Amino acid sequence: MREYPVKKGIKTDPETVLSICKKYSSNAVLKGNNVDFTMPGLKSISVECGGKNLMIETVTDPEFKDPMTSINLYNKLLTELTGLDSKERKKRLSKI
Repeated sequence: MREYPVKKGIKTDPETVLSICKKYSSNAVLKGNNVDFTMPGLKSISVECGGKNLMIETVTDPEFKDPMTSINLYNKLLTELTGLDSKERKKRLSKI
């Protein structure tokens, strides 16, 4: 499980996270405070909502043939969920 910081003003309530995840996967479902779904190259993704940060757990699909597609899609998802692009996330993680 990995913790991602969220930009101020970005909502992390389960309904908002669910609506964003549904843009990337039609099978996103809300289970308590978690949103569970799959994406190409990732067997399962679980996003724990609420609070200042998002906790995200992923399980990769070793049989998927095009890993760059799944990496790009996952980065777009993280950018929309956190409000931070990959460079900003790296910068914030290196400060810790």
